[in-house]
Amino acid sequence: MCFRFGILPLLGILCSTCLGRAQSASCVDSSLSSQDSEKTRINITGVEFQGENPLSDTLRTQLVQQIQQQERWVTPEESDSSWVSDAVYPIREALLNQGYFKVSVEGTPYLVRALASEKLYILTVAIESGPQYRLGKVRIASASDTPLVLSEAILRQQISLQEGELFDTSKIRDGIEAISRLYGSKGYIDTTVEPDTMIDDSLQINLLVRVSEEKRYSIGRIEVLGVNPKRQIAARLPQQAGDILDFALWRNFFETNKSGLLADASIQKNLQVRRNVSTGTADIILDFRPCPQV
Repeated sequence: MCFRFGILPLLGILCSTCLGRAQSASCVDSSLSSQDSEKTRINITGVEFQGENPLSDTLRTQLVQQIQQQERWVTPEESDSSWVSDAVYPIREALLNQGYFKVSVEGTPYLVRALASEKLYILTVAIESGPQYRLGKVRIASASDTPLVLSEAILRQQISLQEGELFDTSKIRDGIEAISRLYGSKGYIDTTVEPDTMIDDSLQINLLVRVSEEKRYSIGRIEVLGVNPKRQIAARLPQQAGDILDFALWRNFFETNKSGLLADASIQKNLQVRRNVSTGTADIILDFRPCPQV
């Protein structure tokens, strides 16, 4: 149930409804420790802005603090400036959220001091904000010839940004994720939501959201691994075999049962879905073993 952002310039988006697998720290291959010891820490001691930019003094201060507080490491194979684009991303994101859809942010690092395992830099930032855009028309349509199960009016409600407001990419992003979550709560776990944008001469951005609903799934079976006795978990399960799969219920299950599950349990790490496309069923595997199996 991941979604693509068409030509929207949004980076670093985590698809929270994609059920990836992650191992706990105790499961990580010990051979990685030697590679970690060779990494060099990047310490940004100062951020300087060149020329004029539309950022307020308060926001600029917040962004500088955010950039300086982030941990960055580079390997011997990486260049000294490989981290720059990630470092300036919060600035670009802040301007995208203020309607500067074509903003360009360039960072230039200046080495202040080099130590054995750490390098200290001052980062200068040049911004070309471009014009400020507002949201134009919004249309939500099926990506195929099949009509959508959910009405366009209901789907439009998931996007809080209204026509005429500054084009805020974070609100568009949240709206697209809300549409995906809504479909995921109704069994459409493979739904994809793809927005496209078109800029007109009046500095408005029209938004077309194409939805591919895909197949609807019900639950085939539920298996619990790594918990003893299993009835402690089974009594709390939000759904049972035969129910229409509702990811909203399973997310809530993990949030409200943290004290009774493993301390670091999460839907991304401990829940696995195995689809049977021919029958339209999906098996749910809750794997609470110390090192969940992929």
